[in-house]
Amino acid sequence: MRKWLADGEQVQLVCRPHSRILVWPITVGLVLVMAASAGLAKLQPAQFYAWAPDVPQLRQPAIVLLLTAAVLLLVGYPLRRVVRWANTSYVLTSQRVVVRRGRLRRQQEDYYLARVESLDMRQRLRQRVVGAGDLQFHLVAGGVRTVHDVPHIQEFRNHTHRVWTQLLRASFQQAPGAGYYADEVGSDEDGMRRHLTGKELRRLGRDN
Repeated sequence: MRKWLADGEQVQLVCRPHSRILVWPITVGLVLVMAASAGLAKLQPAQFYAWAPDVPQLRQPAIVLLLTAAVLLLVGYPLRRVVRWANTSYVLTSQRVVVRRGRLRRQQEDYYLARVESLDMRQRLRQRVVGAGDLQFHLVAGGVRTVHDVPHIQEFRNHTHRVWTQLLRASFQQAPGAGYYADEVGSDEDGMRRHLTGKELRRLGRDN
């Protein structure tokens, strides 16, 4: 049971951003690993003494510096992006679309479908190739909110549109009918007449 769900709210669909966003971080990570491996090969005793015979004492510090730089770069960009992707989820419920990020420092964005005027789907060329896309929410109050790189965008959009339509129909069914306001006006007029005195009623009849 998810504690952040409201009473009666049900989860319809859960997914992560499309894995295509990991292509560049993984590529950078592989390049860093290969560069670090090539640097370590150059720092092997035979190789190092061949191109730096006068400073053999610098070999160990150079290895430490190379490994430290490689680890910091790997953690700072590729690994960080992979962890962020793994801890990001798109959740469609019976009331809203929720974007949840982070594990220790949780961030949550809510897109309440009852406040949405229309839904749009946008696909760039690279997204279209893998079936991903961006889902845009046009709000009744104005403005556009976007959920980026949704996988299986057509399916996610169809499910979201179905929930949005159900909420829209429910809001129309709950709206008061035309007779509601007439009854209220009539009851107010009747109450006013009951509180008028006979003299005031005769004056009102002469004026009309």
